[in-house]
Amino acid sequence: MLPLCGQTIVFLPGIDGTGISFEPFAEILPRDVASIIIRYPTDRLLSFEETVQCARDQVSSDLKDVIVLAESFSGPVAIQLVGSGHIKAKCLILCSTFARSPRPYLLTLLRYLPVAAFLRLPFPRLIFKHMVEGGDGTVDLFITLWKRVNAQVPAKVLVHRLKVMNQVDVRAWLPKLTLPCLYLQAASDRSVPATAVMDFTEAVPDLTVVRIRGPHFILQAQPRASLAAITDFICRIGQPDKFDRNS
Repeated sequence: MLPLCGQTIVFLPGIDGTGISFEPFAEILPRDVASIIIRYPTDRLLSFEETVQCARDQVSSDLKDVIVLAESFSGPVAIQLVGSGHIKAKCLILCSTFARSPRPYLLTLLRYLPVAAFLRLPFPRLIFKHMVEGGDGTVDLFITLWKRVNAQVPAKVLVHRLKVMNQVDVRAWLPKLTLPCLYLQAASDRSVPATAVMDFTEAVPDLTVVRIRGPHFILQAQPRASLAAITDFICRIGQPDKFDRNS
């Protein structure tokens, strides 16, 4: 039996909060994998703690042995949910994420710029090409995903979540992650610096880091390479003596 067959994966989304961005990855999962996708409201501006509570309300505390997969914005949310024991996971997978503000100076600067107005503009293909550079995902795929997100999520909500990102700091929760953890690091990430992984390597007791060629949106740009890394991780977490934790 394949390692993922019959498993339940709890997905926590990136800054869009819709779960739309998981579709390219979900399409290549085995058919009998059950998915629970956490979604954040598009009509309210939530603080970080409110975001954690929103996610907590969507996952029954009775669930056990699930795989938790969190992308970017939701990494800190998953860290707190799993670290607190609310989600009884068999492992935690963190994709292109952070434990504290990844770009504090830039995110602070954005407070003084008309970001909401910019997000309402149609993005030229050049910007999307820059976003997916280094991956196998097509520009057209990212444009399609962005248009769907933009239609559902008001710009003011995205801007607010950028502010939340700049305030978050869950480093105190990292030592509480006593389960096997996988950090998927995008080699060409322009949103989260490579140094962000150091908070995890210094504090998480059982951590594996896998670096994949591609941009910040690694699950979308490199879904098959990401799935291969995740499958290999789950297959080998019971064999620590054979596990190279810095691929």
